[in-house]
Amino acid sequence: MAIRYSVIIPTYNRAQQLLLTLTSFETQTYPKQLFEVIVADDGSTDGTKEMVAGFKASYPLTYVSHPEQRGRSAVRNLGMRRAKGMYIIFCDADFLVLPHFIKTVSRYHRKYPKSVLSGIPHSWDDAFTHYHPDFSEDEKEHCRSILTQSGLWNPGFETANEITPIITPEDILHQTGALSKVISPTRVPPSTQKQFASTDVAPWMLLVTRCVVIRRSHLIRIGGFNERFVLYGLEDWDLGYRLHRLKIPFYCIKEVVGYHQEHPTHLRGNVLNMENLRIMYETYGFHDSSLNLFALIPPSEDFETYKNTLRVLRRGLRSRLTRSSAMLLKRTLRMAAKQFYYHNNTPAYQQSLRVIKKKAEHRKSRVAHVLREMLVKSERLESNQNIS
Repeated sequence: MAIRYSVIIPTYNRAQQLLLTLTSFETQTYPKQLFEVIVADDGSTDGTKEMVAGFKASYPLTYVSHPEQRGRSAVRNLGMRRAKGMYIIFCDADFLVLPHFIKTVSRYHRKYPKSVLSGIPHSWDDAFTHYHPDFSEDEKEHCRSILTQSGLWNPGFETANEITPIITPEDILHQTGALSKVISPTRVPPSTQKQFASTDVAPWMLLVTRCVVIRRSHLIRIGGFNERFVLYGLEDWDLGYRLHRLKIPFYCIKEVVGYHQEHPTHLRGNVLNMENLRIMYETYGFHDSSLNLFALIPPSEDFETYKNTLRVLRRGLRSRLTRSSAMLLKRTLRMAAKQFYYHNNTPAYQQSLRVIKKKAEHRKSRVAHVLREMLVKSERLESNQNIS
């Protein structure tokens, strides 16, 4: 039978977490002849290749690699080129899937066959599957708290010099119940989770590569990930944005399908990498307010305000009474994005801000209020760039 789902797992020096993730695919209730797993290695030096070679999978398992690190976008594209399935599942090396994962994805595809499906925000919880000696003090305390509650804490963890397993492949394979004892509810605020699940504005931001499913023909059509994104951050939203421009809908899977294996935060990198944002502006220009707004309200810092600002702008443009203020808001966002990109503090920019500020001064609509807030942020953007 033909492969229906190709699971692509990009990895870099995550051998121990990847071992558990590969084991979790052994437990899938979906027929194993209908999916494949492709490990795309971005030049790991921790024995990842040997671990995968020695893994006795009951499903088709392929290993591909770059000889040296080239970045998340390039390695995902490498895996995609080897994929055979109708659908691509991008799954992080530290995402531990539950037995019903692919079966749930298949059920959603029967209802939304041409959509992007995201595991976010309902699969955002963490699991302390390992103790990392380079956890921050806050992370160590959080891990100690979770494991103490379940009776799994060992004071020896704190003196270990190497990553210490807490959950074993046998725990996953035989579903011993140990995993449930190391679950840590996400620290992402409920309000932020709600905004991710809402697709009325910027639905493409549901594309978070921890766990996302995309039709392979759609990925081929847009050319996969932009390999100019080498550093961490925005490569997934960039892909989502291009799919959105093709009018492909986005839906979230409204149940838990897996857990993120907790690791030191410093390994994640900067979610909103400024160099990558410049690449987006260079690629798409300054015509879309949802992108221009990144310069003033980074979604990774205040997702709720970001989305609500777009909603206010949209409502303002639809009303004859507030359209003028909404157009001024669009202009302000475009100016701020250009200022961010060109880093060019000209008198013309300052004068334009003053003119818009004067026009908005006595207006009382909600969109005018937001406009004044964005003008303040635009002025701060200018001063911050002067400092840097």
